[in-house]
Amino acid sequence: MQVSTLLRGCMVATLAAVSTLSFAQKVVTTEKTGQLETLIKESERENTPSLKVVGPINGEDIKIIRIMCGRDFSGSESEGTTRTLDLSEAQIKQESGKNYFNEHVGFFNRFYAPSADNEIGVKMFYRCEPLREIILPKTTTVIAGQAFDNCTSLAKCTFSAGLTTIRQYAFRNTKLTNVELPSTLTAMEAKVFDGCKELTTVTFTSKAAPSMPGELFPNCPKLKTIIVPKESLAAYTAALKLPEGVTIEGREGITAVRSLATTAPVEVARFDLQGRRLTQPQKGVNIVRYSNGTTAKVVVRYN
Repeated sequence: MQVSTLLRGCMVATLAAVSTLSFAQKVVTTEKTGQLETLIKESERENTPSLKVVGPINGEDIKIIRIMCGRDFSGSESEGTTRTLDLSEAQIKQESGKNYFNEHVGFFNRFYAPSADNEIGVKMFYRCEPLREIILPKTTTVIAGQAFDNCTSLAKCTFSAGLTTIRQYAFRNTKLTNVELPSTLTAMEAKVFDGCKELTTVTFTSKAAPSMPGELFPNCPKLKTIIVPKESLAAYTAALKLPEGVTIEGREGITAVRSLATTAPVEVARFDLQGRRLTQPQKGVNIVRYSNGTTAKVVVRYN
């Protein structure tokens, strides 16, 4: 009886340990772009529920992340199971020929890669069904068209404090419920949240209403309330094209609360003294541009 009880206790402890290991976040740090293929083993690409990437990444690195989030290079379903993706400390770099997606369209192939630094590219996470939560890089300025289109499990997205633009169909057919948009947002294209059937509340925190030329929320049956800064209620009312039954509400203190949560300026680009763009720190004097629009000279003493 005592042996049986002891055995059961050992089994429970073992299962608990395995469970803890299974759900532990994997953190991968890159020193330069193109390293994820060697830093993440193939066996780990199917069994990593939570992933955090730190450092510079290019299209080839994103290809590995996509595989872990359920879609391979050709867009077919992969065995990846990553549900939580933290890219807050990653920096997306535009590098020619470094693609993350090869889409077959009739007799043609269309290749996708980041078209600019700090951009969540077109269809970057298209149809990555396992993905439930993503934290965008702090340096993100643009979310391109269809970036998260048909990520049918995506329920939470943490936006960057420097985000300026969200393009068409970026979050179509996701499970987002409550969305808070950053105060830096200046432009949104039509149908950003098309088909978000669980969406109930959207909060805008910018004093100036972003450019919104088309309807943002078609086919969102649960959407009831749009919250905006009270002092900007008239501007948002004029700018937004809202579905029937959706109300817009002005509230005090939204901008002030948002400003307290804003992170410190982060690096968005780096150049040498000749004005050539650098993909990583280079020995000597570098010119660094930050997310708040300022620049600074930085001396790098290593290669």
